[in-house]
Amino acid sequence: MNYDLLNNMIDYIEENLTEDIKYKDLAKIVGVSEYSLQRIFMFLVDISLFEYIRKRRLSKAFEELKTTNIKVIDLAFKYQYESAISFSRAFKKLFEITPSECKTSNKQFKLFPILKFNYNNNYGELDYEIKEIDNIEIYCKKVVSDRHDDSLYNIRKLYKEIKKNGLHKKFNEVGQYGVSFHRENEYIYLVGCKIKYENTEKFVIPKSKYVIFNVGSREQKDIVKTDNLIYSRWLPSTNYNIMEDMHIELYTENNCYIYIPIIEDKQN
Repeated sequence: MNYDLLNNMIDYIEENLTEDIKYKDLAKIVGVSEYSLQRIFMFLVDISLFEYIRKRRLSKAFEELKTTNIKVIDLAFKYQYESAISFSRAFKKLFEITPSECKTSNKQFKLFPILKFNYNNNYGELDYEIKEIDNIEIYCKKVVSDRHDDSLYNIRKLYKEIKKNGLHKKFNEVGQYGVSFHRENEYIYLVGCKIKYENTEKFVIPKSKYVIFNVGSREQKDIVKTDNLIYSRWLPSTNYNIMEDMHIELYTENNCYIYIPIIEDKQN
């Protein structure tokens, strides 16, 4: 994956703001899965892909309101809103003015700009290695979320449960794995280890080529920082794509390692 592909995606979005933009089409342009694309985009620009498209549509609608006589309801349908009411609500939330008021207002407004990704291979002092790893069998507890928005709540609930029943301590004593992945409309998170304990289920982390990042600590702030560098700097600057929608963390006594399955991009 590289920045050129991301810029091609941005061009596609800009050319299709009045159409029903499908994430699967955007992911195909970049060469990653829908889930990976949304994750990478969020790390790169700190807003969701959905939010970027929404703000660009509203910004284009703003320009048309100022330069044409188009009706608000026609503009709403043009930019993929189901009604003039939902369009006006979103418009006012972004610009703090209604579409009707926009037509006559002389106030200057800052529109949301078109993104441009620039090549940057400065990903700091990431400590990593790339190696082939065989299947890893772990025994775990699992939580499934219907929406990604629910996942953090459900994961916290899972950790509360395993701390209460003593599994968390047992997992940590032998090396605890945290595995997250996306399947269709479900977000799945597993926590476990290589030893089978009561009331755990088997899961196989698949054989693959992995890039393994040494975080250097178990501190959450360091893990988040490393994640950010991986997806916003390291991955776009390499000729690798994420092979599976899988993010693996291995916690040892004093450290955390992040495993990401990768495949070389043959197009680069």
